[in-house]
Amino acid sequence: MASSQLSIIFAVLAIFVPLVLAKQYTVGDNGWAYMIDYDAWTKGKQFAVGDTLLFKYAEGAHNVVEVKEDEYAQCKASPTAKELTSGQDVIKLDAPGKRYFICTIGKHCVNKQKIAITVGSSSSSSGPAAGPTASSPDASSPASSVTDSTTDASSPTESGSSVSSATKSGLGGLDDLTKPIAPAPGPHNSAATIGGRYGWMVILSGIIGFLIA
Repeated sequence: MASSQLSIIFAVLAIFVPLVLAKQYTVGDNGWAYMIDYDAWTKGKQFAVGDTLLFKYAEGAHNVVEVKEDEYAQCKASPTAKELTSGQDVIKLDAPGKRYFICTIGKHCVNKQKIAITVGSSSSSSGPAAGPTASSPDASSPASSVTDSTTDASSPTESGSSVSSATKSGLGGLDDLTKPIAPAPGPHNSAATIGGRYGWMVILSGIIGFLIA
C-alpha cells in the first residue's frame, strides 16, 4: 500500500514540478522592437525546456517568425514559415537546442529585430544562455552588411530628424523605419508569475497530503 502511494506521489511530482519551475520571459523586457541588442538581453539567462517566451508589441507594427539558422543570418524566412501577429505572442520552449526568431516587416530584421537563444534540457539547467552568435548583426554576416548600408540612412537619429525624401526614394522599403517605435506594453508582471507558482505548490501539497492520509 505504501509503495503504491509513493508511486502515485512521484507521478504527481513529475507532472507538476516542471509547471512550478517553468519561467516566462518577456522578450526585451520592454517589448519586441528593432534597434535593440537582443544578444545582450539573452546574456546570463538560462532558458530551459518548459519555459515560454512572450513577444509583446503593438499589433500591426511587428510580427514574430521562427526561422532556421541560415535564414536568421540572411534575415529571410521560408514562405511556409508561420507568422505570429497578435502582439502578445507566446512561444513554448518544448525541446532543447537553438531557436531563432525574426521580424519580417520591412527592414526590421537587418536592424537588429532578431533573437537567437539556446534552450537547456530542463528548468534546473545550469548551462549558460546563448551569447552573441556568428550570425548576429555584430558579426560579419550578410545581414550585417545590409545594416551597414541602411542603418545610418534609415534609423532615427538622437535629434529626432527623419530620413530625407531623396534617401527614402532610393531605399524603397525603409519608410517604416522613419516612424517612431510604437511603445510596447509594460514589463511582464513577475508578481503574478510568482503568485501562480505558489498556487501550484499549494495545490500540489494538498494532493500529496490527501494521498498520504
